[in-house]
Amino acid sequence: MLALDLGSSLIPVSGDVGTGTFQPGDVRPADFKRIPRQRLESLSRLTGLSSTASDVLDELGYGLSVSTDILGLRTGPVRVVGQALTIRYLPERRSTSHPDLRRSQSRLTHHAAFAMAQPGDVAVIEAGGMPAVSVLGGIGAQSAAAAGLAGCIVDGAVRDLEQIQALGLPVWARTLTPRTGKWRVEAMAINAPIACGGVQVHAGDLVVADETGICFVPIEVAEAAIDRILEVTRQEAEQLASAPARPTG
Repeated sequence: MLALDLGSSLIPVSGDVGTGTFQPGDVRPADFKRIPRQRLESLSRLTGLSSTASDVLDELGYGLSVSTDILGLRTGPVRVVGQALTIRYLPERRSTSHPDLRRSQSRLTHHAAFAMAQPGDVAVIEAGGMPAVSVLGGIGAQSAAAAGLAGCIVDGAVRDLEQIQALGLPVWARTLTPRTGKWRVEAMAINAPIACGGVQVHAGDLVVADETGICFVPIEVAEAAIDRILEVTRQEAEQLASAPARPTG
């Protein structure tokens, strides 16, 4: 049997002990304006949601839609509506060969960030689109589910796909990798503005996501956008209902 001598001060890579609790220097409270739950639920019942939301964003002058060719990995239920809880990661500046790197705490922050969430929030994670390292795995996803998050949107990579699928947690991401982000990325901020899929996202923004794509609606226009999305959906349903039936036979 192979025995690994990790040394008394070297933190092992495998396992989750002490991982995800790092507090970055920029941590902002999740004290953004809350959209009433019944309003969010009214959206979650709609079909064609992201397409209609994208049209409404265009009407309001915002280009905040992300297509599935950018964040194409999707798991779980096909529709998520909630408010954004943001996390920003950057690559670790030290090389993985740095002698002190694994003697320091991992700078992943998922547990610390998810503890700030309210049920129904959506974690939106900026990882610079880095495809090589994961910023969300099975234990992180379990933490998200336990906090009541409606889903996670990751501009980067995730891992432990089978565990995430077993949880039924909706996740959108760029790609999969088995490679951990421990000591390879560091959290810079919680609930600060971030970039996700090439668009700017603020904490509290309305997030709508389905099989077609993802839209981020600025909190300051969210109520008007919800009204307009419901109106457009109603108009389209009436149009379809009044369309003449095609002849048969």
